[in-house]
Amino acid sequence: MKWKGFRDERATILLDLTKNQEELWNNIDKDAKWGIKKAEKEGLVVKESEEETELKKFYEIYKETCIFGGITPLNLEKIKKMNAKFFFCYKDGLLIAGNAIIIENNDKFRLFLNASSHEYLKFQPNNILYYALIKWGKGKGYKVFDLGGYQLKAKPGDKLYNINRFKERWGGKIEVYHVYSYNPFYILGRKAIKKSRIARWIWDRIKRRPLAIKKNERTEN
Repeated sequence: MKWKGFRDERATILLDLTKNQEELWNNIDKDAKWGIKKAEKEGLVVKESEEETELKKFYEIYKETCIFGGITPLNLEKIKKMNAKFFFCYKDGLLIAGNAIIIENNDKFRLFLNASSHEYLKFQPNNILYYALIKWGKGKGYKVFDLGGYQLKAKPGDKLYNINRFKERWGGKIEVYHVYSYNPFYILGRKAIKKSRIARWIWDRIKRRPLAIKKNERTEN
């Protein structure tokens, strides 16, 4: 067997959309169901859109979310070139959250971006957005919804841990896969960043990412 290089583990959550709508709903946990119902009660509406003005509004929310999580945002022009489909969430006509998906093949699509305005998290926009994608994908005949990544080494107290918990709500299965590189420092660096908060802090400073917000500030996911 040909050597592929040094190996590192990654993971994601895959949701089986071949199940009927009732099964998909029943597999969602009670917290997510509560969030969906709360969002519907508050009048939140999800719409698919390709309008430039709406994308620019979403991009401002996306940048805010990145700063909130200590992540460097992608350039808007780069996002446009990804050929993504965008879904935006509105409260009384105001765009408050959104996400984007990438169609990988005829059977599968993957969550690419998800962002929401911090002041509107109490209305549960992320829950209704995820459920909207499930219904959309099911209606389009896709078989798999890839929720876009799962951090295997995340620990309680980390923001990534909270994101993991949010993604686990939707009834999918964790799938582990491997990435390879001939550069050992790249693989060792990835492993160190995942296992050590100090290593992640150093990497964030190298990348000049903003410091994460205080832990006691509450987020929806």
